[in-house]
Amino acid sequence: MRARRVILAALFAAAALVRVIDAFRPLDRASWRESDIGSISRNFTREGMNPFYPRIDWRGNGPGFAEMELPLYPWTIAVAYELFGFHDETGRIISMLLSLGVLAFFWFLARDTLEPNEAVAAFAFFAFNPLIFEVSTAVQPEGLTMFAYIAAVYFFARWTRTDRTSGLFAAAVFTSLSVLAKATSIHIGLLFAVLWLKKEGRAAFRNWRTYAFAAIALIPGIIWYAHAKNLWLTYGNSLGVSNEYHWIGLDFFTNPYFINGILSNEIEWVWAGVGVIVAIAAVIFARRENAVSFSLMWFASVLAFLVIAARTTADDWANYYHVFAVGPASLLIGIGAGRAISIFAERDRRVLMRFVVPVAIVIISLAAFFYDLRSIRRLFLEHRALDPAFIEAQQIEPYLRRDGLILVSGGACVDRDGYALAYNASYMFYWLGRKGFNICSDRQTAAAVDEFRLRGAQYFVAQKSDLAKAPGFGALLDSKYPSVIETDEFVVFDLR
Repeated sequence: MRARRVILAALFAAAALVRVIDAFRPLDRASWRESDIGSISRNFTREGMNPFYPRIDWRGNGPGFAEMELPLYPWTIAVAYELFGFHDETGRIISMLLSLGVLAFFWFLARDTLEPNEAVAAFAFFAFNPLIFEVSTAVQPEGLTMFAYIAAVYFFARWTRTDRTSGLFAAAVFTSLSVLAKATSIHIGLLFAVLWLKKEGRAAFRNWRTYAFAAIALIPGIIWYAHAKNLWLTYGNSLGVSNEYHWIGLDFFTNPYFINGILSNEIEWVWAGVGVIVAIAAVIFARRENAVSFSLMWFASVLAFLVIAARTTADDWANYYHVFAVGPASLLIGIGAGRAISIFAERDRRVLMRFVVPVAIVIISLAAFFYDLRSIRRLFLEHRALDPAFIEAQQIEPYLRRDGLILVSGGACVDRDGYALAYNASYMFYWLGRKGFNICSDRQTAAAVDEFRLRGAQYFVAQKSDLAKAPGFGALLDSKYPSVIETDEFVVFDLR
């Protein structure tokens, strides 16, 4: 027991230390979502602290009110700005503090659900999973989402064992917070519904607590997202909710891209490759135990979400949507690794399979763990390097001599299948401290640029790789507008 406590303390300390070190860095990556959260936080301090009306920078001529999740996270960053001054790393520090709560709640869950050795192994895989590490210092709402999400699972699982109403309603409150922080977390309701029916059967439909739980968990989210939808309908700005099509279609069954993409993200970022083997061993070793069925049901609820939203979750850039799967995956890997350690500790070598198989599982578990450590190291080093676009933005900023709106290259308006995409790229607006418009990379024409100029755009900050997608477009701009500065990847045209 003492050895386990020492190992657990060392794991938590190491996980906390690497997060603390990673938190102190600016918003220097060309991340659309981080820049959006940064700009929304900054706009709260400059344009009003009303949390119900978040404002983005790519607003064109409008006020910038945007459809998004409840902006509690960027609003908290803005409050910190008001108290301590503007510091780019503030959002990362808040995410880092939330991540410590995520680790604590996952440990509570693993401790209550698994055997001691299994719980420590599960915590090790969870704490050093690269997706969990990435969202731990990302300026994105996933930090708050995962805090509430893991807490909700912990309290609900505890209620199924103790039947204490306090635990049930704690789960309802955290579920509500998780859904408000990120609507995609609503899939956890599938797990809760199955566990509830397993516990009470049809009597659950006659239990007042069922309806109270649903009301607490869902009504705040329904109210907020109805308001957010109205912002979209009124102002036409959305952070990928209504302006992008995420959902599965019939082509899911004919186009291997979706299944391959989901599996690729899962294997690399969630299961560390060979971790799947350890999970299979867990199902074999402990297939009749509640911990295995609980973990499998949890993973199934996540998989249902990933399949339903396959048009997004299959993409390489969308790996962070798979962060919800890390919890159940870690429990399964912990069961497999912990059970193998327990069998090996018995030192019963009379039967070859009671020695060789557990040793093989332990070796595979260590391989998966070190694969995760290697991934974290790679992410950590990437975070230390300045994004070239960030450096070039600093070169561009002095040449924007007139105040006013700008036009910036954005993503494609539609995907390869013709479905709508959220094309608004926010990082140049954030770095340059400007508001303005994005132009779709697949709809670049001189007429479109002229229209933006008539709407008030002073400069066009054009990305060369996007200009190349429209043959002859760059040369046409050169002949029509003077360039004020050209860098390795950007050229800035003076539209006035």
